[in-house]
Amino acid sequence: FISAGSGITPMMSMSKWLCDTGADVDVVFVHSARSPQDIIYHQKLQLMAALHPNFKLAITTTRPELDQAWCGYTGRLNEAMVAEMAPDFRDRIVYVCGPNPFMAGVKGLLAGLDFPMENYNEESFGGKKPSKKKAAATNPEPVKGEDRPRLHLVESPSTSNEPTVVFAESGKEVTCDAEDVILDVAEQEGVPLPSGCRMGACGACKRKLLEGKVEYDEEPDALEEDERQQGMILTCVARPVGRVVVSA
Repeated sequence: FISAGSGITPMMSMSKWLCDTGADVDVVFVHSARSPQDIIYHQKLQLMAALHPNFKLAITTTRPELDQAWCGYTGRLNEAMVAEMAPDFRDRIVYVCGPNPFMAGVKGLLAGLDFPMENYNEESFGGKKPSKKKAAATNPEPVKGEDRPRLHLVESPSTSNEPTVVFAESGKEVTCDAEDVILDVAEQEGVPLPSGCRMGACGACKRKLLEGKVEYDEEPDALEEDERQQGMILTCVARPVGRVVVSA
């Protein structure tokens, strides 16, 4: 099992069933989290690994806090980690769940390591609500619903292609990675933003996009068409495209 973020939920459910039923299955549970405090089910997973010899736990954190003790893996999942976590990974069946960029990265990594891709399985965790109208965009390509990999919500001219988030009220301007969501950038810089589910389902992180363009892996559940027209975004799943200004 390989998961990231809230994608751990279905993996945890399957793992718990395997452990509770005493199934004769060898499991390597790999999870990627932003920091140690963001690891969901951490204590439960550690207990399962301690009680079940056939359940091995491996966790990596991409941005561990300097003031937190962490003895696990650090950084994004890579070839060396895979080889150490599961030396026999080519003989296993792999299940992946997490954000789409994460799953795409894992899929590409395994394919590059000559993993038999017929044994690769992935699941997108979290529902997708069909859009009632096409989202506003500048010169959009003529695409059909499911053929469009990312939904562009609000767009205006930008002077830089480098992902940059400007928090209007806080006065902070931060350059980030293309795959970073705005909520993570805000938390890293100490900009207070409300949040809840962290997967675009509850709407707690909703803010107004003042300038620029954002994109999502898939259309979030908690954003209505009229809100999109008003420039509202869900910071927990919105990624900046170039320079953006957010009301925060």
